[in-house]
Amino acid sequence: MSKLFAVVVATVPEYYDYKKAHPEHDRDQLAWFREQQEKGVLLCCGPFLPHDGTGIWVIQAEDLEAAQAIVNGSPRVRDGLLADSARVVEWQVHIGSDRFLGQ
Repeated sequence: MSKLFAVVVATVPEYYDYKKAHPEHDRDQLAWFREQQEKGVLLCCGPFLPHDGTGIWVIQAEDLEAAQAIVNGSPRVRDGLLADSARVVEWQVHIGSDRFLGQ
């Protein structure tokens, strides 16, 4: 049975400089987001405001190990742009879980 996980995203301080020097990074990340959404893995994602390199991705996976493996496949991780403070945590939705898991 799939569970929900919140990926609390935090990027390294060099994130915005890297994006300027490597515009393909954002294209790759967006393509990865779309691929994960088409697979039914990524349910929603977006930055926190104001834009400071933080945000949230909501994914579904069988367990924490599988969720971490999904995140590790992202261009953000591949390019070394997620900070150590980024977290993958199981999310227990009390109200509205039917919107995500169809229960």
